Amino acid sequence: MAGVLIRMKLRIIRNSMTGGKAAWMVIGGVFGIVFAAATIALAFARLDTPGLTADLLATTYLLWMLGWMVGPLWGGSPVLRVDQFALLPLERRRLALGLLAAAFVGITTVVTALAFLSLVVHGIRTGAAPALVSVPAAAAQLVFVVLLSRVTHALFGAVAGSRFGAAITGVLFAGMLVLTQSGWMLIVAVAYSRVLENGFSTFVSTAVRVLPSGWGVVAVDAAGRGDWWQSLGALAGLLALCALLLLTWSRALNRPRQGRSVVRGSARGAPPARGLYSGTTGAVLRKELRTWLRDPQRVTMAVTAVAWALGTALLPLTFAAKGLLPWAGPALPVMAAVCAYNLYSQDGTSLWLTLTTGSQRADVRGRQWAFVLIFGPITTAVSIAFTAYSGYSWAWPWVAALAPALLGGSVGLMAYASVTALVPGPDAHKRPDNPLERADTTGQSNALFWVALVPALPAAAAVTTGTLLDSPALRWLGAPIGVATGVLLARWLGRIAADRLTANGPELLFLVRTGRPDSPTKTADEPGVGARAKPVLTKRQEATVVLSWIFGSLALVPQGLLPLLFLLSGQQAKSWFLALYLPHPWSWVCAAVMIPIGLALYTRAIRLSSGRSRRPRNGQSPEADGEVADPPGTDHKEPEPV
Repeated sequence: MAGVLIRMKLRIIRNSMTGGKAAWMVIGGVFGIVFAAATIALAFARLDTPGLTADLLATTYLLWMLGWMVGPLWGGSPVLRVDQFALLPLERRRLALGLLAAAFVGITTVVTALAFLSLVVHGIRTGAAPALVSVPAAAAQLVFVVLLSRVTHALFGAVAGSRFGAAITGVLFAGMLVLTQSGWMLIVAVAYSRVLENGFSTFVSTAVRVLPSGWGVVAVDAAGRGDWWQSLGALAGLLALCALLLLTWSRALNRPRQGRSVVRGSARGAPPARGLYSGTTGAVLRKELRTWLRDPQRVTMAVTAVAWALGTALLPLTFAAKGLLPWAGPALPVMAAVCAYNLYSQDGTSLWLTLTTGSQRADVRGRQWAFVLIFGPITTAVSIAFTAYSGYSWAWPWVAALAPALLGGSVGLMAYASVTALVPGPDAHKRPDNPLERADTTGQSNALFWVALVPALPAAAAVTTGTLLDSPALRWLGAPIGVATGVLLARWLGRIAADRLTANGPELLFLVRTGRPDSPTKTADEPGVGARAKPVLTKRQEATVVLSWIFGSLALVPQGLLPLLFLLSGQQAKSWFLALYLPHPWSWVCAAVMIPIGLALYTRAIRLSSGRSRRPRNGQSPEADGEVADPPGTDHKEPEPV
């Protein structure tokens, strides 16, 4: 059984490593090897504080364990899913053992095994007896994280369809985003707290060792002290925990298939609709508000946006920096627009109701009003509370100017992108348990995030001018400019979205239902077409798109914009910012050069993704790139037999 499942998984991985997915796998493997090498290097570090190396290793293993736990949320679902074997007459424990053996065949498992070699290195440096204990401890730790990931995936699939599970999903997903973009702040916090000099506190040191991820370190250190009862007890506890997880997982495989959870509600007894809630637009608004509160996917999107904004602003508090607190409110609607822009794809084929009733304009406006009523009060409350807590009085004109401009711009862009950049995904009644196994909007979301910042430019220009001229009246003029900009953009982009939905509604419905445009030879600018056909890219071009998104983001934000802000504010948090390690004149040059490099890579990714750069070069035929361009009017016919 194990051999068959391993060969099956290898065949699936080999056949699925195409284009962008292969590039993501290679890039993920490279980053994983880098992190594993850093973990091994930590075991070789010579620190003066006794026990600090063991504490750092236990903390690092805790991070690896958390990574395996949130792997299913991040999209790391197993290649061989349990439901694929539901109809086979197999014993559940035998199937669990076979799937467990197949789980060890993969890039993530190999990378984690390399990282856990650091425990063997730590044991060898401690002595001969700890070295002998470290080998089974590292092996048991690897089995533990793999089993924990499988059990977490099973439990997550059971609760993902409820609103509570959707809220947890949003918080975890936002946490992963915050750590991915701002994890360097934790390094600054460690350096700021002088952990490398003073060591961990007794409470923290005990906590990281009590958790199962630190039991391997406990076993090795106890063997080094000659405390064999504690060493063997830690090893036995780790093995017993593995057996318990295996039993739990095998029982979960036997769980009968259940219907999807339904969030029930009732509108009986509701007062008559008046004002904003009346008419066709009011009906759509009421429907959208209930959807935001009841649909688990909408709950995930709303919680992700709020948790991301709060986490991004609060993370610098780990080293007593309040500089990002005033910007939490203005940033919240930007992320909300990024999360919620693909609404028509998420609703699936229910779009035909809107088209057959002729309520396209009311549908767009109702969705916009629902977005405002959901995120407007939250944006206002976060802006006021965080700015007041920061104590920065100079930030009030900025927040008053940027928050309404970004909120209104996000309302308009959300509606416009939902119609013009729709990405088809599974219909609402066919949604998988994993919230990330849906429409792939990575490229569109990256582009929309930066476009959503543009509405703030007029108001920011007014506040900047008032600051330079030391004019309070001009600084506060940014607030009405921001409100006017937000209202105008929301109405204008909403009107364009409604017109596009009216003109191209049937084509959008076809795209949502089938996952492909109505005609691969037409573009979205031609009449009767709702979306541009996705260009067919070569493997090299798909890899280029993925690499451009990754390195464009790295060059633009952490190596360009953030160092520039640090140089302007006089902060000295070097961390991994290249510009801050250079001499004074060249640090400005490096930060300034990284910004256009990042923008150029973003432009390259967008052009390749949209197919606009697929033109024959001078003196070269289209066949040179593997593309054959037929002349217009060419009639493809089979050759007649001779």
